[in-house]
Amino acid sequence: MIDLGFFNKYPYTDFHELNLDWVLKTVKDLFAAVQQIDGWIDQHQAEYEELKALYDDIIAGNFPDSIKQAFADWMNANALDLVGELVKLVIFNITDDGYFVAYIPESWDDIMFGTTGLDTGIPGYDYGHLVLSYET
Repeated sequence: MIDLGFFNKYPYTDFHELNLDWVLKTVKDLFAAVQQIDGWIDQHQAEYEELKALYDDIIAGNFPDSIKQAFADWMNANALDLVGELVKLVIFNITDDGYFVAYIPESWDDIMFGTTGLDTGIPGYDYGHLVLSYET
């Protein structure tokens, strides 16, 4: 006769009783977990639907007035700091040896510097200009 009160922590080591008690306990635990999840879903389904509708509105570009105002307030409070971090002063100079040098801040690592060329035979306004390019 199988003792259903017996529970072996390692069911693979006790084949002679077929570990029916372990199977029953595992199924009961699984059933309790599913009931707990179902209860959580029932409790939060309305909140989910509300957030989903808000998300769909935002993706569609229909921002609620409260979000527009919150974003405007945040921009007013942080715009100077954002611009200050993104745009730094680039200093161009000539060294004591006569070389042209540009001191570029680290925030400009994505900016590539180049020139339009040195061919003086090509007419136009681009001769000798500095070209700044940015790749996304």
